[in-house]
Amino acid sequence: MSIIILFSITGAWSIDVRLPGQPVVVNSHNSFAETKDKLKGAIEARNLVIIFDVNHKDVMATVGIEGRNSATIGFTGPMMEHKVLGAEPRAALEMPLKIVVRELSHGEVEVIYYQPSYLFKHYQSKNLDKLSREMDILVGSIIKEGAGANR
Repeated sequence: MSIIILFSITGAWSIDVRLPGQPVVVNSHNSFAETKDKLKGAIEARNLVIIFDVNHKDVMATVGIEGRNSATIGFTGPMMEHKVLGAEPRAALEMPLKIVVRELSHGEVEVIYYQPSYLFKHYQSKNLDKLSREMDILVGSIIKEGAGANR
């Protein structure tokens, strides 16, 4: 088990104890639809592009499986792509970045994502490491806005 220092959605530093490789999970203060809309708005407000928005409930329904609300949003931006590929061309494999929004059985909503610094760590590139820490802050601000921490 490792100890990872994260910036929490409340704006205070917190300690997140989890196994290496586990995604960050943030509880949203909004409904599923509102969380998803706010995340998409936060992404677009930062001049990033939503590449895909997959509604998993709809996908499963195509074969008759009922599911809860769940979606994956993939996003990137031209400058982000340019910087990532300039630092390490193989890192294109990690793009676009992804955020999952899911509704739990009791109505709570979670936002799940991997920090870019985790995704890019194995490339062992100093330039990519620096860039990924900046991207951690960017993605964290998107999550904070989408999860309703600014209320």
